[in-house]
Amino acid sequence: MELWATEINKKKSGKYRQDMVSVLVTILLILASVGTGGYLILRELLENVFGMPFLAGVLIGCILCLGLLSGHRKYAIGSSAFLAVVLAAGIFFWKGILHGSISCWDELADTLGSRTGIYLTRYGTSAETGDRELILFFLFMGIVMGLAGTLVSCMRFTVLVVLWALVLPVCMFYLQKFPDLKTGLVFYTGVILELNEMMPGKKDRVQMGKRGSVLVWGILFSIVVVAVSVSAMGLIAPEKDYSSSELVKNAGKEITDKIEEIRYKKGGVNSLPNGKLKEAGSWKGSEDTALCVTMEHPDSLYLRGFTGSVYDGNQWKSVSTETAYGEKNLFYWLHQDGFYGETQLASIRNLVKDDSLSSTEGTVSVENEKADSRYVYLPYETQKLPENYRGITGTADSMLNARGLFGDRKYSFTSLGNLVKDFTALGAESYQVLSEQPDSTYRQQESYYNSFVYQQDTVIPDNLTTLFEKELGNGGDRNQGHTDYYTAISRIRSYLEDNMTYSTATDVYSGTGDFAENFLTESKIGHSVHYATAAALMFRYYGIPSRYVEGYLVTPEDVKDKKDGDKIDIPGKNGHAWTEIYIDGMGWVPVEMTPEYYGVMEEPDLTLGLEAEGARTALVPETETEQKENTPEINTHWNLQIAVTGLVKFILLLLLVFDIFGICFLITVYILRAVANIRRKRAFQSQDRRQAVRAMVGYAGRLYEQGTFDEKLSSEFQNTWRTGQKAAFSPHEISSEERQEVEECVKALKKELLKNTGWYDRWVMKYIERLY
Repeated sequence: MELWATEINKKKSGKYRQDMVSVLVTILLILASVGTGGYLILRELLENVFGMPFLAGVLIGCILCLGLLSGHRKYAIGSSAFLAVVLAAGIFFWKGILHGSISCWDELADTLGSRTGIYLTRYGTSAETGDRELILFFLFMGIVMGLAGTLVSCMRFTVLVVLWALVLPVCMFYLQKFPDLKTGLVFYTGVILELNEMMPGKKDRVQMGKRGSVLVWGILFSIVVVAVSVSAMGLIAPEKDYSSSELVKNAGKEITDKIEEIRYKKGGVNSLPNGKLKEAGSWKGSEDTALCVTMEHPDSLYLRGFTGSVYDGNQWKSVSTETAYGEKNLFYWLHQDGFYGETQLASIRNLVKDDSLSSTEGTVSVENEKADSRYVYLPYETQKLPENYRGITGTADSMLNARGLFGDRKYSFTSLGNLVKDFTALGAESYQVLSEQPDSTYRQQESYYNSFVYQQDTVIPDNLTTLFEKELGNGGDRNQGHTDYYTAISRIRSYLEDNMTYSTATDVYSGTGDFAENFLTESKIGHSVHYATAAALMFRYYGIPSRYVEGYLVTPEDVKDKKDGDKIDIPGKNGHAWTEIYIDGMGWVPVEMTPEYYGVMEEPDLTLGLEAEGARTALVPETETEQKENTPEINTHWNLQIAVTGLVKFILLLLLVFDIFGICFLITVYILRAVANIRRKRAFQSQDRRQAVRAMVGYAGRLYEQGTFDEKLSSEFQNTWRTGQKAAFSPHEISSEERQEVEECVKALKKELLKNTGWYDRWVMKYIERLY
């Protein structure tokens, strides 16, 4: 009886120690995965993060959840009582927590708006938010995340853990911020260890047992991985290089560009480079249908897609999300009053009373077959935007980025007929109308948008200003106003026609210099991408806002003999790059600057209306004045080689970390399996038959849990289990025959289990469960 009581006490003591170790392991894993991971993600999104209150909250939430799920009545009651205290404190301090949460939400909205173009509603608080409110918010946020993370771990929701691990790299690439390296390694070490604990083969999904040995080996694993990874990365490149925004920005951009190609491109219907000028080689366009357009009233149109406002010598980029976010209030109120940059031409047409100008309103539907689906292709005559796109965006009315994971491939909008072919007459009449209505709502709205356009779309690099002074002569004083439109168009066209050669067979320019400068001074050969780029910059030299545009042409030939409602297939070869300029009071219009495309689209009479002197027009000297002293050429800092080098280095580092994790994991698994096999073999071969039987029966029990066995083998296992109970609790001796029966049962269970188990489960049993 005394032996029986001793064995029971030993069992209780062992189970207690096992549960305590299991609790400590769980807490460490939650702090590593949820605590450090949440802290890193918050640092990506917010500037002011209180880490210690947040981690303390995660710890509290973890302990509360473990107590509620423990199965012990006193632990559950204690945790429930403590949770009630936490909720009471939350109710008492609810105003401080609310102010802290609103402050963090507003900061999150600013971060996403300025870095990604995702606009969230800012709420603001009447009271000033201090450190006290933020500490309360992070503390209670940590508690919530600790509860959720522990529940996910105990319930073994592996998918959620994997998704949680992916949040940080997504934030890193889209926000272009690189987190602390050492903290990141701790986070992913915790995630890997947690996933290891969730491996299949354990039936009890909520109970926390069977984690004892993970504590020691997990700590050892973490120390080795962090030390080796940090040391190896330090040898390849100093940590300061990885905190360099330029390096991370370039590497992240290269990766996101590849992802976007997979998301939005169905095939190469043409070689338009999406503004990436140094990827523009020879022009290629296929006969495959890129867009299928259905018009209520067919007419030839320019369908505008990518629009580049910022030129850096290497590529055209749209308005930066930071710039657009800084002007969000301007565009919010413009849109509230119905003013959109994309619909400006139709708006001014509605003010002009001229029956000779197109006024036929109709619905246009576009089905994107193989064109790049990241853009919504719209004509300049758009009267109403598609329903889901009427709001402020991160592109400041320069273009519409399509929504959805793979872009929007079907959309409809209302549009007027072809106004572009008559934009000179429309411009002259609109100038007259607006001069007669100085207080009109449209004129006030256009004046605000006009100021933004001149600030954004007249910027030109200094090296090109110097070049244009040499090649084009005096461009006038842009501070006094721009050159009149007709003079600028005529001079630019003449220069390009006389000095450049059109060719579809051009080489990719991979040099480190300026793309436009190389085209104008070195190669002097190009196609529409080259001409449109050079012309847009030359218009800026003359003080006229201009942009580079890529899209598709619906030519008069395409709509010939088409009836209302007929589908029009626009082939890939209709892809084209052109220049658009801003006409004061009227808006953006396309001007064809590629000689090969003269006459492809209907063109207005450029001598009519463009000489009208608006408020921003200034005369250009007829004779060339003395040239200014040459300033040194300034090449931009954008270098494709830097981006590629950063990307390669970053990928190598990721692969190195992955390899280190994998090697450490395999070494750890093999060592643990070898140790388990040695211990098991020694226990089975013990001279003490009672000890040997107890070890073999315990092993048989673990084997039995892994599979389903026939009635005969199940009966043998029951007999073996009774022998094990006899060895553990009975004072009677264990015979050699009983030991032999137990050994044979173990062999039979293992043989049957391996016979009926797939390769993956066998791998788990062998290396994770360490059963053989």
